[in-house]
Amino acid sequence: MKIFLLAAFTLLCLPCWAGPGDSLTVEEVYLVGHKKTRPRVVYREMTFGRGDRLAVADFEQEVARSYNNLMNTGLFASATVTYDTAQLMDGGQMTLIVSMRETWYIYPVPVFSLADRNFNVWWNEQDRSLDRVNVGGKLNYYNFTGQRDRLKLGFTTGYTRSLQASYGFPYLNRSGSIGMDVSFNYLRRREQNYLTRNNRQEFYSDPNNFVYRRSSAEVSLSYRRRIYVSHSVSFGWRHSEIADTIGQVLNPDFFGGGRTDQRYVRLGYDFTNDRRDVRNYPWKGTYLSAGIAKEGLGIYGERDGLEVHGDYRRFVPFGKRYSLNYSLAGKYSLIRTRQPFLENRAIGFGSNGLIGYQFYVVDGLDMLIWRLGVRRELFETKLDLGKLVFIDAFRYIPLRMLFSLQFNQGIANAPFVDGSNRLNNILLTGVGAGLDVVLYYDMVAGVQYNRNHLGEGGVYLNLNLSF
Repeated sequence: MKIFLLAAFTLLCLPCWAGPGDSLTVEEVYLVGHKKTRPRVVYREMTFGRGDRLAVADFEQEVARSYNNLMNTGLFASATVTYDTAQLMDGGQMTLIVSMRETWYIYPVPVFSLADRNFNVWWNEQDRSLDRVNVGGKLNYYNFTGQRDRLKLGFTTGYTRSLQASYGFPYLNRSGSIGMDVSFNYLRRREQNYLTRNNRQEFYSDPNNFVYRRSSAEVSLSYRRRIYVSHSVSFGWRHSEIADTIGQVLNPDFFGGGRTDQRYVRLGYDFTNDRRDVRNYPWKGTYLSAGIAKEGLGIYGERDGLEVHGDYRRFVPFGKRYSLNYSLAGKYSLIRTRQPFLENRAIGFGSNGLIGYQFYVVDGLDMLIWRLGVRRELFETKLDLGKLVFIDAFRYIPLRMLFSLQFNQGIANAPFVDGSNRLNNILLTGVGAGLDVVLYYDMVAGVQYNRNHLGEGGVYLNLNLSF
């Protein structure tokens, strides 16, 4: 018994006996260069603050995490955290200086976007038709009041005529743990995808009338007590209309029952644990998201869907210039009846793409995708444009070039899809190799050679620009 009590006392008092160089206290964190950003925004994204006690062995890792968190906000073109290394060696108290160079926050951007799912479909299948282009304007005002809030206004004309407005405020309360987003969208177009045949989209168009209209509004509340983990609850409303020819002749299952009108209320919950170092092009870290969404709460009786979804990704650096990545993503419909056409999408939409299948879409109630890849950094540099650029935030361009190899597999369960769609309900496999260019901190462009299990191969372009 005496031995047990002595061991317990030793463990409890071990921190008291630690040497003076084993830990340190953050005496002060000074901020420099934040002309518009409020100090509390910077402090909220750091993993430590004034008065915190840190182990010396973990100090540099905490500084690196804080740097990544600040850059992932998108508020800064660059940031540095400096301190006296002698203080680090001695332990005791530490003073840090965070120097920031704010980015350009107002982006009045002319819109020139493609109506198709990706550039490769527009270039090859749609013959680079300018009729399938959206033009307009968009105003993105990041850091609107200096508190990382986002105001977005936009309109487009051309293939799709739309109006959109949204505002996001991430720090409603003093601690910055509660945030809110509101959004409204309205669009209409003269052409609409109404069916998938041979795993290709088929369209109906009417040059004299709009064949598809949609209005939507949503409010979401988020809770982020810790830096990396967040919870979000959203409540939205949607109203869609299609031409009689689509709903009653070409595809009576577009909304179901030959209807040409659909309204429903959506309620969703999402959990996110994001520990990636760079979100648009991660090198190390993990990402986990999971959620559930109920579409149709019995108010209108025109929609009944209940879906769970999840996404896990991990990035593991090895050697000096290599990084391994793998991921698993999927969705599952808890209501096993036929769903409306636009709510039955799986592989080939949004982030659910497979390399080698850029020209195909695969519908389904359920979906599972897993990916494996290796990246090798070829070089990293910084371009100084000097007097050629008058905006300081864009004068220096960090540049990285990398070589990547990828292996993807996926399957979509589609019990109600036409038998002509041969890629449904089978395992799809794609491989690829390419070059990626990363500009600034998170703008990514790449060129890849992909090949699928059908023996088809080709060169494809990819863009991921964070405006």
